[in-house]
Amino acid sequence: MRRVALVGAGNIARVHLEALRTLPGIRVAAVIDPNLEAARRLAATVPEAECFESVESALAAGGVDAAHVLVPPPLHAEIARRLVAARKPVLVEKPLATTSADCAAIAAEAETAGVPVGVNQNYVHHPAFVKLRRLVEAGRIGRPNHVSCVYNAPLAQLAARQFAHWMFDEPRNILLEQAVHPLSQIVALAGDIEEVQALAEPPLALAPGLPFQRSLTALLACRRMPASLRFAVGQSFPFWLVSVIGDDGVAVADIFGNRTWRHARTRYIEALDGLLASAATGGAIATAGAVNLLAYALAQLRLRGRSDPFFLSMRESIAAFHDALERGQRPFCDAAFGRRLVSVCERIADRAGVGERGAPRRPPRPPAPERWDVAVLGGTGFIGTATVRALLDAGFAVSVLARSPRNLPDVFDRPEVALFRGDIRDREAVARAIGGASVVVNLAHGGGGDSYEAVRAAMVGGAEVVARQCLASGVRRLVHVGSIASLYLGPDAGVVTGATPSDPRAAERADYSRAKAEAERLLHELAAREGLRVVILRPGLVVGAGTPPFHAGLDFSYNDQHVIGWNRGDNPLPFVLVRDVAAAIVAATRAEGIDGRTYNLVGDVRLTARAFVAELARATGRPLRFHPQWPSLLWAAEVAKWAIKRAGGRRSPLPSRREILSRGLSATFDCTDAKRDLGWQPEGDRSAFIREAIEVHAA
Repeated sequence: MRRVALVGAGNIARVHLEALRTLPGIRVAAVIDPNLEAARRLAATVPEAECFESVESALAAGGVDAAHVLVPPPLHAEIARRLVAARKPVLVEKPLATTSADCAAIAAEAETAGVPVGVNQNYVHHPAFVKLRRLVEAGRIGRPNHVSCVYNAPLAQLAARQFAHWMFDEPRNILLEQAVHPLSQIVALAGDIEEVQALAEPPLALAPGLPFQRSLTALLACRRMPASLRFAVGQSFPFWLVSVIGDDGVAVADIFGNRTWRHARTRYIEALDGLLASAATGGAIATAGAVNLLAYALAQLRLRGRSDPFFLSMRESIAAFHDALERGQRPFCDAAFGRRLVSVCERIADRAGVGERGAPRRPPRPPAPERWDVAVLGGTGFIGTATVRALLDAGFAVSVLARSPRNLPDVFDRPEVALFRGDIRDREAVARAIGGASVVVNLAHGGGGDSYEAVRAAMVGGAEVVARQCLASGVRRLVHVGSIASLYLGPDAGVVTGATPSDPRAAERADYSRAKAEAERLLHELAAREGLRVVILRPGLVVGAGTPPFHAGLDFSYNDQHVIGWNRGDNPLPFVLVRDVAAAIVAATRAEGIDGRTYNLVGDVRLTARAFVAELARATGRPLRFHPQWPSLLWAAEVAKWAIKRAGGRRSPLPSRREILSRGLSATFDCTDAKRDLGWQPEGDRSAFIREAIEVHAA
């Protein structure tokens, strides 16, 4: 058995672990991560794996024959070179390193030591791309003479404004993070890229001094044939097409759709040829779609293993590396391959002027204040950023606790802000952030998980850590920002006020709603039993600049072009502008006589789901459609999916009809108490609301 160490215990490590389990003759023997708890969580599913905090300690313990480097890209070169020096074969997640110079050093040292090094360019092994290569190599389109690639991809971190990821640190990083995927396919088809011309569109300003290059076009002179690449991320319509144009046809791979087809001619006259050739192409696309659907159904029923194309590409890429080790051969995607891709990214960036020298850079943060009035936990998100800005404008000094306080908006650079890294489940981190603050605003939900126990531990456990530290620190008031999700809001809920308790049947609700309700109950118990001075705020559907326009409370769509409602979409929805939520939070830090109270924050402009989607379509010019639904039909569909999973042996709770009824948000909100006690005045002008909530997304 080849004993493999996983260096890094993040999300991608779970995919590597799952793929390695399907390969004979290999076992995961070690998980290495400075966060030993994260390593243990990953290794919990592999009883024979040992956990280590460093590569050196794992190597010293022995028992490792090869390693997968799955740490953030800036650490790839350092970790890979340590393993090469120890003569351990290494598979590095893409990119091989962040500079071609570092890639060259890895390749040179590996060559000298005789140690195989591979880079996980998994999309070279994507099922649709593999079929495309076979069509081309079999001569099905004649002599190939051009490769065209359109990479039009969404980017979840950009949509969620989670800019702490490495790809946002420098404008060029997105090429190393994403463009290496289509470039690896171009190189596999057309050969090494020898010359580059590129034109970049204006970058997006994430914050002052933090530009982001989300689109460019490159013309590539390759060894076997020319190629072109259209690269764009953060797009609403996912579209990744690789086409090879030949003398006698065109072969196309739809990577996102996992479909491959060929455009070719028939033997008939032109008019008939047009019909028959179109039918053949359409039939190939439809057949591929049907095969994908069947594979999905069989996987859900556990009649076959995981078969989604991303996982298959990962498994085949990892298998190809280990097969090369077994045969004593050089991996196809070796260190030299990885170096060439990084070099091409650098040349594209140079030709297109991406991240040019002399561009305005963000100034360094001023020294943090020694004292602050308000501690904001989870203060770098959508609501948190607006809240920090409102607190500063109100004259408060603020501390902010966040899991990844990097690449933040410029409001966090103000001298009245102290930044701390940490999680609300870490009592020491919470204590540091609170310091001597008299008020704590808790906006952090603590994370999630794949079971209610994990969700509860994060959300309810995090809320308890914060509450108990507030008690220990003598905080004057804890402002806990929850959600209306803790309430039952179905058609029989009646009028809901701040005095309305959280759902008494929360155990019948989805994990998030249930945990929100339980967190509220915990805080009220601590207030009654231990004197916790707490105010709970429940915002409605929070909208405005800085968040995607499609709120989960609006619909449960599979894509944002077709908005599938939770009901008929005719009832007014509890929208509220983010600036109004921030204003209420500031007011809650000052108001007298409100300890122990709960307030709902719902604005005075309450569009229906139909009206919201119609206004959004008008503002953006997109063909958006709202699809009304009957809640009972939605529940029946969820039960059917649950039954399929149970038939496949997966344990999951029965879908909650109460949750679906509540998600329709049919209840009537009365926020008179919040307006009276907090002096809160949410936006009441429909036109102003539409400008801030909807038209802001038109750019």
